[in-house]
Amino acid sequence: MKIAYISADRGIPVFGPKGGAVHIRELVGTFASLGHDVHLIAARRGESDGESVAATIVEVTPPDHADGTHGSGDKRQDQERTGLAVADAIADRLLDLHAAGPFDLLYERYSLWSAAGCRAAARLGIPCVVEVNAPLVLEQRKYRRLVLGDRAEAIEGEVFATAHAVVTVSDEVRNYALGRGADPARTYVVPNGVDPERFRPAVRPMPLAAADDRFVVGFSGSLKPWHGLEPLMEAFSLLARRREDYHLLVVGEGPMRQWIEGFVRGAGLADRVTLTGWVSHDDLPRWLRLMDVAVAPYPPISDFYFSPLKVFEYLAAGRPTVASEIGQIGGLIEDGATGLLVRPGDVADLAAAIERLHGGPALRRRIGQAAARRAQDFTWQGNARRIIEIAGALRRAA
Repeated sequence: MKIAYISADRGIPVFGPKGGAVHIRELVGTFASLGHDVHLIAARRGESDGESVAATIVEVTPPDHADGTHGSGDKRQDQERTGLAVADAIADRLLDLHAAGPFDLLYERYSLWSAAGCRAAARLGIPCVVEVNAPLVLEQRKYRRLVLGDRAEAIEGEVFATAHAVVTVSDEVRNYALGRGADPARTYVVPNGVDPERFRPAVRPMPLAAADDRFVVGFSGSLKPWHGLEPLMEAFSLLARRREDYHLLVVGEGPMRQWIEGFVRGAGLADRVTLTGWVSHDDLPRWLRLMDVAVAPYPPISDFYFSPLKVFEYLAAGRPTVASEIGQIGGLIEDGATGLLVRPGDVADLAAAIERLHGGPALRRRIGQAAARRAQDFTWQGNARRIIEIAGALRRAA
């Protein structure tokens, strides 16, 4: 099939460090590896740091005077209007590209201001599958600021109602979509995935002298409050006081870095903690290989809707994982078999689980091997095949 993959979110450049960018590159690349001709129509290409994607990339920039730098005087409102203008430009570009060589499928990663795929599909008479990774309107209101809220809600409702199929990353996101007009019969759950070959347990570890002869507790991801960094630092502080061989490896970057650095200084842990900053996704498997235990210590969140990429990568890398039993994670990890589950936000429980793995090398080996096998159930190739299966059924029904 000839597929147009649409990413209208200017906050997620194709070649960027965010998990969303990883998701785009992996899925597009897997579509191509399965023999499909993929055109990636994106609001931002970004700068590649040696990374590539097997697709024809078409970057659609904001129209003149719609770049968020002119207008109302309210920066947020101007950015939102830029998003609307870019989505309209993408819809127009899709029509032009289709005229030059018809697409068989439009696949759009849902973003706050775009119904480009659904609108183009209606005009072209071809199916559009929409991927939904988060309840974006709710998320924007809760964590940021939303000026054109009515427009965002109208676009969300239009997308969920008119997409030929809606693919969500978790049961929680599916329920959100259903509550806003998506048809249960054509709304599916396809969790995030992993490339098990790239993250295989046998990769060569990244050189790190501070980790030599140490028991390394590792975290990978963006340094944001909802990733549970506060309970992690508190738990590690407890462990570090009990034994000299613990070392904490934090792989990632984000707004909580300064807080972590302050905590480390205050607790006298400067020689016990390594903060790598941002690392390329290609190098991430080598950093994970350093970890004796990997953690996903999410705090209690009433509307936990994530499909955490880090957990799939930990499992594929064969890392014994300690994770909060919340949302989708409880279905990914079997406690005591493919990882250890702890109560969200419970510092003592988190520390005890890490301590249990520290004292049980045979348990670590068994869990790590079982985790790598479990990851085979959640591959990008499996996801791509499932999406193509959904799209094929839509085309046959047309």
